[in-house]
Amino acid sequence: MRLSSVVSCLSVVLVVSSVACKKKDEDGAGAAASASAAASAAPKASASAAAAPSASAAPEDPNACPANNKAPDFKYSEVAFTWTEKPTLAMAPKDKAYANVGGKTFELPKVELWYTEKSGEWSLRTNDGVLLGPSLSMKGEPKAGSTYEDKMGNNRGYFQVPQKGTTAECHRQTTSYNGDNARIVKITKYDGKTVDLSFVTTWKARDDRKFWAAGTVKDARVVVFKK
Repeated sequence: MRLSSVVSCLSVVLVVSSVACKKKDEDGAGAAASASAAASAAPKASASAAAAPSASAAPEDPNACPANNKAPDFKYSEVAFTWTEKPTLAMAPKDKAYANVGGKTFELPKVELWYTEKSGEWSLRTNDGVLLGPSLSMKGEPKAGSTYEDKMGNNRGYFQVPQKGTTAECHRQTTSYNGDNARIVKITKYDGKTVDLSFVTTWKARDDRKFWAAGTVKDARVVVFKK
């Protein structure tokens, strides 16, 4: 055999081997790439699966009280009071102030008079400390010996009441009702710092839902907002 033929045969063998090796390397690289892609896709699938429960979780109740909420300490009392659209000052208890929002009658531990000089208006505020109770707004300057009266109608002010039922454990469970009401407030002493007064007010949301507050307070705090 000629030398050139031997060389030619060896060249063919080398070319074929090179192609085979290249093909093997490409196959190996493809397999590695597929394995890498599968490995990188696996965590994403796990993350998606882990996120699924939060997407279907129940929404937070907007009326639920905060975890650190301190519910008011209602002091219930038996008070003789008959609801009417035409209350009289004689109906006001003489010892303390009370309120009723459809359930048991409870004490109003904090009654204040707020006077705004610029607008010439004042309000009797009763719901601090127990969440529930009325805030009665009146025109004019508060004066000793004066009586303020509004017959049943859409008078200014509001009554903080439970959204549902007859009590509430936090402010989220209450709402401000500002419908028809009647009120009488008599101021017996006023010095700009404290006030003695008696009051009665009745409110009507509907025939089966009515509220009232009434009582007598002495040396109640006066808050004056200057001009």
